[in-house]
Amino acid sequence: MTDFGEKIKKSLRIKHSSLDDEIESNIEICLLLLRGVGISEEKACADTQDMLIFKACELYCKWQFNFDNQAERFEKAFEGLRDFLSLGGEYTNGSTK
Repeated sequence: MTDFGEKIKKSLRIKHSSLDDEIESNIEICLLLLRGVGISEEKACADTQDMLIFKACELYCKWQFNFDNQAERFEKAFEGLRDFLSLGGEYTNGSTK
């Protein structure tokens, strides 16, 4: 599991390894979704140190795993952050969708 995945796993409070592949898959899906709204590949990658990209992946995974039975809350938070990141500037190399 990647360091990025380990951090997400810790935030999900998962200590076993049986969900590692699913966590990594959800991270990749999240990054693809971010790229789909115009966020650059340079920013939306699993080896980034960017805290907003990490937070988007964390929120997405918490939504997908229905963390604390709060899936809807995490879905809305992810969508809000995704939309904010897609507005332009350094996350989209200055272009807007």
